[in-house]
Amino acid sequence: MKLISSSLRQIKIPQVKLNSLRSKFILSFIVLSIVPMILLAFFSYRIYLGILQSNVQSYSSEVLDRVERNMGIYLSDLERVLDLRNDYYNVQFIKLSLAGDIEGNTKFTSRLWENLNSYKQLKTDLRDVAITTLDGVTVSCYGVFHTDVSQNELFQTLINRTAKEDTLAIWGPHPDWLGGRVFTVGKAIRGDYDNFLGIMSIDVDVELLDQICKNIHLGKTGYVMLVDDSGQIIYHPKPEMVGKSLSFLIGKPTFKEWKQGFDTMLGPGNQVITVKTFTPANWEIIGLSNKVELTGEMQKITSLSLIIIFGTIAALTLVAVFLAGLLTKPLKELQHSMGQASENLNTNVEIRTNDEIGQLGDSFNQMLRRIRELMEQSLLEQKKLRRTEMIALQEQIKPHFIYNTLDLIIGLLETNKNEEVINMVEALGAFFRISLSHGQEFISIREEAEHVRNYLYIQRFRHGDKYDYTIDIQEEILDNKTLKLILQPLVENAIYHGVQELEGPGGLIIIKGYSMDGQVHFEVIDNGKGMSQTLVAEINCCLRGVSTVESGKKFFGLHNVHERIGLAFGKEYGVTIESKLDVGTTVMINLPLMGTQNDFATNFHSI
Repeated sequence: MKLISSSLRQIKIPQVKLNSLRSKFILSFIVLSIVPMILLAFFSYRIYLGILQSNVQSYSSEVLDRVERNMGIYLSDLERVLDLRNDYYNVQFIKLSLAGDIEGNTKFTSRLWENLNSYKQLKTDLRDVAITTLDGVTVSCYGVFHTDVSQNELFQTLINRTAKEDTLAIWGPHPDWLGGRVFTVGKAIRGDYDNFLGIMSIDVDVELLDQICKNIHLGKTGYVMLVDDSGQIIYHPKPEMVGKSLSFLIGKPTFKEWKQGFDTMLGPGNQVITVKTFTPANWEIIGLSNKVELTGEMQKITSLSLIIIFGTIAALTLVAVFLAGLLTKPLKELQHSMGQASENLNTNVEIRTNDEIGQLGDSFNQMLRRIRELMEQSLLEQKKLRRTEMIALQEQIKPHFIYNTLDLIIGLLETNKNEEVINMVEALGAFFRISLSHGQEFISIREEAEHVRNYLYIQRFRHGDKYDYTIDIQEEILDNKTLKLILQPLVENAIYHGVQELEGPGGLIIIKGYSMDGQVHFEVIDNGKGMSQTLVAEINCCLRGVSTVESGKKFFGLHNVHERIGLAFGKEYGVTIESKLDVGTTVMINLPLMGTQNDFATNFHSI
């Protein structure tokens, strides 16, 4: 033990880092080796203790069964006596007594008194045998007297039973009229029509309980006692405990929670309590054993198990530390080489062994070479692809508006409307200034709104009062970034395929912008002719990529806006359209909510 303690002190456990492979290996080795052993020792102890307790329970059950059986046999003898309650003399006496025929009843009283005394002589423990009528007239071995049946618990129990419940009833223990302690058993006496006439009862001296239980022992110091249904001790090896509450003895305030039948539990101190219900009397037969007597043999096993466990833990810890150092050294060298490679992809791992770790290092070197090749290829392809697609899509958007606007300016010049020309050129200049945006693909929502406002100004000037428009964008999102030139193509469609097709004025285009659930939502709403659901489904299929080349050309503006959003932010964002014929159309855009200094745009342009 001294050698093990010295070795454990030499292990610098506080220096072990739990995030290292070596410490995890040590911990895993210890857990996988020691935990099963501890569990085996624990469960072996529990199983052995369980078997021992089961044997004690079995023995206690047999003892309590013997007490219950002896009491049951005695009550069976008394029940045979009580079965004589329907004797001719008994019934005639009760009938005449209830009828008030005192003279006619005299000849039955003497014979009845003789019968009761003969019953009493059958067992030495019987104190009295009596017949009690419904009106309280009692004939016992000691004479005839009147009984207050309302105070007699046995009488009240039997009178409340039906004729089918012809079973034995028990009352007590209680003092008899001579002051002795008895418990009373009885049965109901019924007439020809099962009508209740009275009861026959037998008083039994409680000394009987001492005769049944006094020679019963549980171990060296255990014993058996009886408790009535109110929790009062009616028998105990120590006479001074009789009459006291059960909680006074075992500290349990109630035993009603004990299940009917047989139960075993641990009591206060070193008590093992065994309980069995004596059903005829609703008494509890309780056996008390000493827990120390049960577990004394387990102390040696426990001490030996602890010595083996702690000795094994110390030995396994030393073995785990040695093996961890031996096995993790090549891994630490590989880790160091990989750390250098994380800073410089041109670094190669030095191969020292031909085992799995050496193979891992060789595979890592191959991976580094492939990564370098793929990075160079990806940088070139991504830069070329992004720039080409974005420029091509924007160039497809611009011609639509340019042609129409130039035609409008030429018309104004021809009619000498110079002031309108100046306003139109200013609006067009602002429109193109935002369109160009110094080559930036992302502008503020405020600029996008100004851009579409200039567009609508020019278009409405061209189309007259056929339609009106409103722009309603939340103030909170105006400084956030967005992909530029995404609203103008949608507004253009709302004009040419929506309000322009109305027969008269009254057209309205509404542009909304708001944020919700971490996204920015735009809606372009018009009250134009609308579209059929078949056409709406075709457009949405085209936007989701389920389309033909002809569909892509047919819905040019919507398709290109949706493609640009998908390239910039991902396929989960884009354009959706809803429409009802002769009601109007709503085109919706959802984008990620970006800040005023958007990192996504910076990263996008750096490719």
